[in-house]
Amino acid sequence: VLLHGLTFDRRSWGPIIERLGGSVRSIAVDLPAHGESGGAPVPVEQVPARLHELLVSLEVERPIVVGHSMSGGLAALYASAYPTRGLVSVDNGPHIWPFAELVRRLEPALRGPGFAQVWPTFENSLGLERIPEPARSLVLATHEVHQDVVLVYWEMVLRSDPAELQAWMDTINATLDVPCLGVFGRPITDGERERFASLPDVQLEEWAGDGHFVHLVDPGRFATRLHQFVDHCTAAG
Repeated sequence: VLLHGLTFDRRSWGPIIERLGGSVRSIAVDLPAHGESGGAPVPVEQVPARLHELLVSLEVERPIVVGHSMSGGLAALYASAYPTRGLVSVDNGPHIWPFAELVRRLEPALRGPGFAQVWPTFENSLGLERIPEPARSLVLATHEVHQDVVLVYWEMVLRSDPAELQAWMDTINATLDVPCLGVFGRPITDGERERFASLPDVQLEEWAGDGHFVHLVDPGRFATRLHQFVDHCTAAG
């Protein structure tokens, strides 16, 4: 089950699904208020329940949940609450304190008319220029930034003390008992390594220089690694 990042949609997973070639059942989902899902945005902590309802309707049991960016956290929330075979986080780690501090510092501008001025702080870190064509044009076509959507998805970050938010995330992390794969397009921070190390079955990959969309810089490599992880989850039961 493939979950896209904030302000994008499920079409961004097309290059990965294409390279998996039907070897596994792949379900790419538009999050609420993204793509064809439409409707109003919902707080991030409510998304796993929505996702579970969808997967039950599709008769999916114990999925491997793959989340890019913000959805790496969503995938972890899902795996902590519902039967899951594995968890894949793409360029997103469980050490969220630095991000939470940045968002809290920019909160007045994010909530007000200065949103357009501060959004490039986040946008410029995405490394969209590193994605080769035609995948780059595909990703850009899915990219829609709406202040109200961002604010609702980030509401927990905006209203929480960063230390308390990190403690909550650590509690979620402590419940994870399924195989986990983390793929990063940058060096993994010490805080991320420390928290990943607490998981019982974790594999980490650093593809330095590939940036935030590491899975799309070389989709063939990512699809191969994902397939290996699926095999690992199957063997692990």
